[in-house]
Amino acid sequence: MDNNYEAYRYAALIARRLKGELSAIEEIELNAWINAKPENALLMENLQDEELTKADLDFLASIKTGDAWQNIVIRTQKTSFTNKVYYFMLKWKYAAAILILFSVIVIFYKSPQPVKQQAAASQNTSYKNDVPPGTDKAKLTLADGSVITINGRMAGIVKNYAGIKISVNKGLVSYHITDSIGNLVKNQLDAITTPTGCKYKILLPDGSMVWLNSASSLKFPMVFNQLERKVYLTGEAYFEVAKNKLKPFKVFANNTVVQVLGTHFNIHAYNDEKAVKTTLLEGSVKIYTGGRSKTIMPGQQAYIKLNSPKIKIQPIDVSKSVAWKNDLFIFDGEDMESVMKQIARWYNVEVEYKDGIPQTHISGSISRNNNLSQILNMLELTGGVHFGIDGRKITVSR
Repeated sequence: MDNNYEAYRYAALIARRLKGELSAIEEIELNAWINAKPENALLMENLQDEELTKADLDFLASIKTGDAWQNIVIRTQKTSFTNKVYYFMLKWKYAAAILILFSVIVIFYKSPQPVKQQAAASQNTSYKNDVPPGTDKAKLTLADGSVITINGRMAGIVKNYAGIKISVNKGLVSYHITDSIGNLVKNQLDAITTPTGCKYKILLPDGSMVWLNSASSLKFPMVFNQLERKVYLTGEAYFEVAKNKLKPFKVFANNTVVQVLGTHFNIHAYNDEKAVKTTLLEGSVKIYTGGRSKTIMPGQQAYIKLNSPKIKIQPIDVSKSVAWKNDLFIFDGEDMESVMKQIARWYNVEVEYKDGIPQTHISGSISRNNNLSQILNMLELTGGVHFGIDGRKITVSR
């Protein structure tokens, strides 16, 4: 494999197969990869032997890496490192296999049941408690002033007014037009907001689907007008926009406007971040800011610094940008501050650096469904960093 992101993607698919959670489409994708190369088939065969794979985990954990899991590959390529390394490399054959092995272990083998996670946390004296992962929860603020809290356990109609039926079903809120709508309603905005540590999905009145990440908000009209479909985003969201060539879909996020006719894309636009990032998966997107505009194609990302009119277009592996939607953290050489910011949003915690921010860089794939202690245990394997948990605060020390 030439791309580490691809390794992380197939690691996630392998882990899902081992847990019996693979969909039919994902099964086809994974089988195509297995059949593409003999080494892929051999790797899959080895990974299905849980006892052997756990033995390799113990070996990997014994390596003191200075720059996350990438350095496992670098250090094991040194001929003086021991005969055990030589055997390990013979078994796994190539660097991408080691990345996949480690990622699968992180996603699958290092994701025990919640009771075991709590026990593991209690064994670490630096962890006074554990913190569960985020959940499906949001707040709906309607144009009539009413506020409705929704969660992943709710199902049924939560509001029926002005010709609009609002219903929820296990983490999805849907808007459906049931009667003729007056012109006044078309100019009114509803809002859905996810607190820190929560996520939710919404089906808009035009049939577009939006996934909201933690600490995000989307404002939208109950009924789109005849000319365009406007929504307003703060935070991060993934969009699958219903096609309508006569009515463009526009997302306003900070100093950026993203216009599409019907496509799949992700927008990262938190107020405490330095830039707005729009990543395209399917179709085409036009980006506007400061009187300038550019079009991006699938596999590209538009990067716009706040208070800057410049639009930087760069190639990117989209799996990293939408990892959160697939319940994953995917890091590729990211600095500790960036990693901890993502963790803080998802687990609704504060981060305190005792000795300054460690100059550690992280690469790997970790399930967002783990308890916080499991995430921090994995990060400690990179070496040079230690964590503590006290209530809703993480302490980071060298």
